[in-house]
Amino acid sequence: MWSLCKKDVNSDSILDQGECLEPLKFSNNKTQADIVQEVLTEINNGNKLIFIHGVCGTGKSAIALNLARHFKKTSIVVPIKSLQEQYETDYTQKKFILKKDKSPLKIAVIKGRNNFRCPFNGEKADDPELPCTIELKEKNTPQLLQYISQNPDVKNEEFSTASDIKRMNIAPVCPYWAPIMPAEINPKGLSEVKKIKYETISGKQYALFQRKKGCPCTDQYEAYANADVLIFNSMKYQIETQIGRKPKTDLDIIDECDEFLDSFSSERKININRLASALTSLTPKDQDKRTAVKNLLKICNDILFNPPITDIKRLDKSPILQILETALQNPNLAEDEELNYYNTIVEIARSFENLLDESYISIEQQEDYQSQSGLFGQTSRNKENPIIITIVSINLAQKLSELIEQNNVLVMMSGTLHSEQVLKEIFGLKDFKIIQAESKNPGTVHIKKTGTELNCSFSNFKNNTITRSRYLKILDMQLSRATPPTLVHVSAFSDLPSEEENSKLMLDNIITQERLREIQKKGNSAIDEFAAKQEDILFTTKCSRGIDFAGDKCNSIIITKFPYPNIQSLFWKILKQEQPDKFMQFYLDKARRELIQKVSRGVRFKGDKVDLWSPDSRVLNAKLLSNSFHTLFFSLPGIKIKINSLKPRSRNYLVPWTRKTPPSSSKSDSSF
Repeated sequence: MWSLCKKDVNSDSILDQGECLEPLKFSNNKTQADIVQEVLTEINNGNKLIFIHGVCGTGKSAIALNLARHFKKTSIVVPIKSLQEQYETDYTQKKFILKKDKSPLKIAVIKGRNNFRCPFNGEKADDPELPCTIELKEKNTPQLLQYISQNPDVKNEEFSTASDIKRMNIAPVCPYWAPIMPAEINPKGLSEVKKIKYETISGKQYALFQRKKGCPCTDQYEAYANADVLIFNSMKYQIETQIGRKPKTDLDIIDECDEFLDSFSSERKININRLASALTSLTPKDQDKRTAVKNLLKICNDILFNPPITDIKRLDKSPILQILETALQNPNLAEDEELNYYNTIVEIARSFENLLDESYISIEQQEDYQSQSGLFGQTSRNKENPIIITIVSINLAQKLSELIEQNNVLVMMSGTLHSEQVLKEIFGLKDFKIIQAESKNPGTVHIKKTGTELNCSFSNFKNNTITRSRYLKILDMQLSRATPPTLVHVSAFSDLPSEEENSKLMLDNIITQERLREIQKKGNSAIDEFAAKQEDILFTTKCSRGIDFAGDKCNSIIITKFPYPNIQSLFWKILKQEQPDKFMQFYLDKARRELIQKVSRGVRFKGDKVDLWSPDSRVLNAKLLSNSFHTLFFSLPGIKIKINSLKPRSRNYLVPWTRKTPPSSSKSDSSF
């Protein structure tokens, strides 16, 4: 029933060998193996949707893989890249799991192009100049014709402009190019192809048309046919599902499932300028397809000529409906151009296919001037003001219903499940099972108070009960007093000072909005340095989930403001307008889960302890609020709360504070 082994790095055997590890035992006397057995029992009883509630430290990944060993093929979905890397490191390098026949479970992580190096030119595989990625536009004609000249299977004289060229004319120049297409296709221009076939979620057989092995980006798709377990990030999983290319699986496991379900409320955006440009590069031979392209271009040009700017409007009362319906009727206009923007429109259309009469849009024209200047005041201008269509539906139940119907069995895991009321009323669930794994959070949280905290609600800022400068100086003071290493959860960039504010208020310990944006553009380097204890403070908007700072990696957590959702987004505006009761249920439930996740980053194991700070009294007094919020803090069962009220160093807390002994003398130079 249970298999988890530690790899023996000193073994000379080509087979995986090592010490077998026992399943963890929880505070409710269940073990990881018991959870696996409970889930299998529910599946055998005919249940298609099963939730596992397990807090941080439960070992949900090991549970997921032990479930997978009982099925022929499994997809596991995680929200972020770091969790994919964790699966890869833990279960392909450090540990392994045996199937019933004692052979190792074959696990493959499916990654995006930017994670690979291209063997054709040595650059990243998402380089826009590659023969498999370059846009078929007139501006690229010289490079396109150069690729044409390198392809012995085409005649140079047949091509003079970008509109004459198809992907199949240039991509084969790279011997490693291997497209994924319906298996019955026999394309011209691809010699010595090996079709690696697999069954898909759409019921259609697809194949990797493999030529020469050596490109890690395309070679990874062999796993669609050969692997026992596929690890997707949630975006890749949803895209592959929508286009019908995801492999058919017996079991799909969603890790951090509450965030995955929340993503059903995510807005999808269509850039009309970009769509018009993409359509001009399409020259199908079929007359009906040419007519479809022509009609789509007319709609786009009408919108661009006279943009119908609107805040909220029903989709079925707008010209955008015709774009989506045409995309649904003609999904293959860019079938030879995987990266053509039209395919994104097809994927968006499919995601709203059964919700066209229950969806809403907003239409805006983005300014060419970027009001958010760079760190050193740099600004940039675009050549055009793009027209952006935002589409959203508040019928999350329909989206979940479609996912359930597309898969055999869904297992959803999280330490912060939605409340049963939200699962029933927002997501429309009736028949589902919740299995309790470890429900007691580990570690100890000390709530730190300075006596200066204030209710940082929007209304209090608006009526000047609290001023911007006062809030920033309270935050600066708490940063000076927090015991490093310190994790600062930035709920919104606006919670931080601008460069101008920082200069005026002389804040000693806070990073600026501009600086944080610059740092996060560089990827996860700041997070990696903090986790490696090379830096003792981390400001981030990205570490609410999936990244743990256990033990002495994190001694203090500061939450800039209570993590309520941004109700200015189209989804929340419409939900509040159309279904105010459900709005409040979902709104408070999401805030509850986000707070738990942020605090949990520093308490993964039993001996962990962390100080919790916030200038927002709503964070520190969560369990003392009205009944609507009473469960917010009580939803951290088992965490010991110790409240230490600290007297401020001075009652004049509008004066900026400076650390008496900075945790790192070089921090102001190296980090800020």
